[in-house]
Amino acid sequence: MSAFGGGGVACTSCAKTVYPAETVSFEKKPYHVDCFFCSKCEVKKNPGEMSQYEDVLYCRHCFQKEGFAQKQRNVKWKKSGGTPSAAASKFGGGGTKCTICAKTVYAAETISFEKKPYHQECFQCSQCNLKLTASGTGMYEEKLYCKKCFQTGGFVQKQRNTKWTPKTGSSAAAASKFGGGGNPCKACGKTVYAAEQLNFEKQCFHAECFKCHTCDRKMTASSAAQYEENTFCSKCFGEGGYRQKQATVTKGSGSSTASAKFSKFGGGGNKCKVCTKTVYPAETVQFEKDYYHTDCFRCSVETCSVKLGNTSSAEYTKADGKVSAIFCKKCYHEGGHNRA
Repeated sequence: MSAFGGGGVACTSCAKTVYPAETVSFEKKPYHVDCFFCSKCEVKKNPGEMSQYEDVLYCRHCFQKEGFAQKQRNVKWKKSGGTPSAAASKFGGGGTKCTICAKTVYAAETISFEKKPYHQECFQCSQCNLKLTASGTGMYEEKLYCKKCFQTGGFVQKQRNTKWTPKTGSSAAAASKFGGGGNPCKACGKTVYAAEQLNFEKQCFHAECFKCHTCDRKMTASSAAQYEENTFCSKCFGEGGYRQKQATVTKGSGSSTASAKFSKFGGGGNKCKVCTKTVYPAETVQFEKDYYHTDCFRCSVETCSVKLGNTSSAEYTKADGKVSAIFCKKCYHEGGHNRA
């Protein structure tokens, strides 16, 4: 009887015994499922959608509406005599501190950025005070910026010009993260940070470094092509005849002792119709029973050479029952191939 009556766990709300099948745990405290609801609107929520103020439960909406987030930050916690209890240390001295205001951050109001906690109200641009989201934020010298202020303040260039020196002791790991441990830009070799990163062909570039090798024009990943480690805009790629050069490149003979991993990605795959190299699933376009790299699936008119984003934007001509050339719709009609 004691196992079910006197010796059980008491519900934090009604003080009656809670049995495992009906228990909800929140802030390491047990509640009956029926007792776990917002004290203001009486709506039942799951633990991830609840907050607490002065041991009273609130849903996130009511918690914000009643201003408890601000009230919690304004509380001046005092140490009691002796060893503080686990509950007191959790809500008073032992909580996580906001990186900006250094006051305690509670779960319902926390934003995490670069593995650091912030109050939602503190997570704003240090320049224009715009409220930020983690995905639209840049950081320079521990200060937060919106994308616009990050660019206009020249912090992209300043980050690249900074000479990072390794620190000794326990702070070395943090220093390596922001200084030496980032991804190097393929063009300039300096560290690329998330707010300025552009990815192309599994390589990282600064947005400002991603330029055409021939005309030095800035490019986007969708308007670029690569030949022998050099990147080109679609115009220069076509005018330079690199598409034809890619198609005529012959593959060297592979070693007969290649590892199983190498043979998996190198030897047994589908071959690109244009360059004859192996096409991997992530970069494959299938058109008229042929396979193409996404970068090779272009208009065959060299002065155009535009990337064909999908098969519906492509036209083709045939010879001996097989596709002989692919075109964008404009070049296909202007070349009279539709009348062939």
